[in-house]
Amino acid sequence: MQSAAQLQSAPPPATPGRSVSSIAVLASAGRMNALKAVCADLQDLAQLEAPDIVTRHGGGLILIEQGMDGWEQLLLLLAVERPSTAVIVVSDQLPANMVRALMKLEAWDVLAVSADAADVMETGARLLETRVETKDGPANAVCWAFRGAAGGAGVSTLSIESAFSLARLVGPGKVCLVDLNFADGMTASFLEAIPKLDLSALSAAPERLDARLLAAWCWQHEDGVSIIAAPRNPDADVLASEAAVLRLLDVTCAAFPYVILDMPRHMMPWTKSVMAAVDQAVIVSQMTVPSLHAAADMCRDVDLLRGKTSKARLVLNRMLQKKQFQAGFPVDQVEKAIERKIDVTVTTDWDAARTAVNLGKPIASVKPKSALVMDVDAMVRNFTPDGMIENSQTTKSTKKARA
Repeated sequence: MQSAAQLQSAPPPATPGRSVSSIAVLASAGRMNALKAVCADLQDLAQLEAPDIVTRHGGGLILIEQGMDGWEQLLLLLAVERPSTAVIVVSDQLPANMVRALMKLEAWDVLAVSADAADVMETGARLLETRVETKDGPANAVCWAFRGAAGGAGVSTLSIESAFSLARLVGPGKVCLVDLNFADGMTASFLEAIPKLDLSALSAAPERLDARLLAAWCWQHEDGVSIIAAPRNPDADVLASEAAVLRLLDVTCAAFPYVILDMPRHMMPWTKSVMAAVDQAVIVSQMTVPSLHAAADMCRDVDLLRGKTSKARLVLNRMLQKKQFQAGFPVDQVEKAIERKIDVTVTTDWDAARTAVNLGKPIASVKPKSALVMDVDAMVRNFTPDGMIENSQTTKSTKKARA
């Protein structure tokens, strides 16, 4: 992957009047008629069942209008069976489970109900181009979101350490850490990174973000992790619209096989959509009664978004060494109290963490044998899908052998 310095800081201007030669459409009669005037090959999907649509038109360009009969089933089937399909969804308020389905596709976008036929054609052309550019990349990136149940839970530290742990396993250039704390994020400060994300430009025109512009907004650490962060701005939360954030994550997941999100604790308009869509929704708590109860409540809320098959993960951070507990390690008692399984415990190492942030390095670079580092490494291996780390290591070995 080219560095940001080698790429232009902005994408080329959009070509006016771009169109597509063929599109399959599940939409209202009015939208169908408008599209017929600008596209010669228009396939009406209203009379077909979702499985037939996937068989006949999967892999092409499909427009789906929210509210049409069978639209949800069609989108879910495309995400599972034909993720190579380029999909445009027309909606003013997309449910979280549908956002999760969209993020499994290689190319997609959401247009407002007010979008006209020209907007659809322009978006369709861009999606098809994007799909061609990224066809050699990963079909589905691994994306994890870390969110704190209470202030001071150490979410940024865990996000950073997880990103660098992944990079040590899969190699440099494959992991991107995205700080979604736009107003007061600490990721850039912890790593002495340059916050290059232009949130105003992204929010003004999310559709203009592509792989080249994303590269210009990335800062790469010497250990091979790319960082996307915005300069601190007290008004940033107002700028960060759902469309802008989802577009940022869509393009990032197309560019990197592994994406780590440092989420704000407070609820944003896009929080539910992101927590529903990521592969792992990780809730971080400290060993205090208020934080634990808040974490259990947050986990239950996230579970409702994600459904029964993909529960939130609960991580207890900043744990003391076992030998420092006179009455034993009380994790089992905590689980009973909050009626929730604790997936991971991470041991605190305050001295190493303080030294690391003062040097702008991950803790593993300062104290590689730290209990915190080993706990995070174990967590990363536990959360990573079976075979992905092994495949990455096999690829690295093959490249070394060829060299």
